[in-house]
Amino acid sequence: MFERPATQHFILVVDDDPVASQSISNFIHGKGYNVIVCNNLEEAFFELSQNEVDLILANYLQTDGTALMLLAHLEKAEKEIPVIVINEKKESQAILDCFKMGVLDFVIKPINVELFWYKAECLLSRVQLQDKVKQQRVELEEMLYEKAREEQMARHLFEHLVNIDNVNFDFIRTFCQASANFSGDIILNGISPNGNLFLMLADSTGHGLSAAMPIMRVASTFRAMVSKDFSLVALLSELNEKVYRENPGDRFIACIILEADFHRKKLYIWNGGMPPVYMQGHCNDASSPQAECNDRFHSTNMALGILPPYTFIADIFTIDFPEQGYACLFSDGLIDQHTIYGTPFGITHLRSLFKEHEGELTQFLKDNLNQYFSDQNIADDITVCTLDFKMLNAWHHRRDLSLLKSSLDGEFSWDVKISGPMLLKADYLSTLNQFLSTFGFATNFCQKAFTVVAELFNNALDHGVLKLDSRLKNDPDGFELYHSIRESNSERLTAEDWVKVNITWCSTKELHICVADSGTGFKEQEASSDYPELSGRGLSLVKALCKDYELISPGNITKVIME
Repeated sequence: MFERPATQHFILVVDDDPVASQSISNFIHGKGYNVIVCNNLEEAFFELSQNEVDLILANYLQTDGTALMLLAHLEKAEKEIPVIVINEKKESQAILDCFKMGVLDFVIKPINVELFWYKAECLLSRVQLQDKVKQQRVELEEMLYEKAREEQMARHLFEHLVNIDNVNFDFIRTFCQASANFSGDIILNGISPNGNLFLMLADSTGHGLSAAMPIMRVASTFRAMVSKDFSLVALLSELNEKVYRENPGDRFIACIILEADFHRKKLYIWNGGMPPVYMQGHCNDASSPQAECNDRFHSTNMALGILPPYTFIADIFTIDFPEQGYACLFSDGLIDQHTIYGTPFGITHLRSLFKEHEGELTQFLKDNLNQYFSDQNIADDITVCTLDFKMLNAWHHRRDLSLLKSSLDGEFSWDVKISGPMLLKADYLSTLNQFLSTFGFATNFCQKAFTVVAELFNNALDHGVLKLDSRLKNDPDGFELYHSIRESNSERLTAEDWVKVNITWCSTKELHICVADSGTGFKEQEASSDYPELSGRGLSLVKALCKDYELISPGNITKVIME
């Protein structure tokens, strides 16, 4: 039933009857166990101090006391050794006293050795199991200690790598409370070479280390791209692709990114899968008709990593840069956390606290969070961040602006020529938006440029190359005929049929766009009669978006200038 220990262990027999003690000793030896025989308690105390004893068999009455004194000695010495007491008769009080002192069993003389050994085996097995549990507990404690040390070191390295380039600006205040050793939330800030401030609050799927690892990769990409003066659109596209490519399918990152553009005096806000960004006291002119400006910016984008790169489009809010007021960014950990009252903290409560405390909201949460949650476990990472626009503007004005360089300094020229059947499959326009955003152009400017080029290209293809008459689309029958002719003419396209697009950015901070085609062209006055689409909605839209518009003779070259 039990295994004999490899080390020298003993069963201690304490009895002043030499015949009885010798008889039981011989029996135990026959079972393969070591035995120590003592005639009194004094000898027993000495042997206990010198040897490892697994079981004690003691007569209740001793020449120098009773078994109760032995039990008291074991308790004082903090030795957890099972004891079987022997007595010549069933004395209820003696039995009760022994059990109260921790005796595990009682045997009446004369001893039935087989019954005694069955009880002894059970107790010895129990001792071995207890010893094994103790050893495993020690090993577990050592493992947990090492694990805690490793996690502490890993957490230190993680926080160092993530926050290494974060600047402790006085206009950015934060409150963070992780639900585990590692947080899946992160707050990053960075200054681009052109002086713009980027602020990101990200919330990774899950908790602990599995949530923290994707955050580290996002942080490194954020740092690299901000330091190289990439635009917000380019940054978001790269972050989305990185999360999409490198993370498992069920792992994504919700985040908010703010860009403070001091050159254009604009604030750009991108919200992907996060709670709304709240603004307060930021309206620059409270007396204007537009005083009721937007005070919240809900998520209008999917979280990073959900959409494949080729379908990802950044929907960015653009507002005038506030001279004062505050912005509040937060993850869903706080609003979803249940309070001591059993109800979620709630977004309404957080917003009311923001209205009351504004820039001091994070300090209020640090001082009062226990009043809401007491000793309850935090179910999700909690992160709250406020941005003080007045202090941000003051910081900007203190800077040496001569040291800042604009990403729009310099010039570039972008040319493309498409001919033959490729004209019908050209998807180069999708790269134009990304190309312009790479140089730091504002999102709305990129969209306007995209619209202008798309309109001019389509007109060059339809009216210059394919020689279509838009008047055919004025009635249902003509519309069908228009597309029938277009399809027929498209089948006859050759390498001699082409459209050229040139886009040039000049040092005068103007974007020059030129679209030419292989058609015979037309005069300006003909355009208004023969090409109503060009002279109507298409041309009107192009002229509205551009500073200058010019149709060059013989009418197959169009030049526009955008600011």
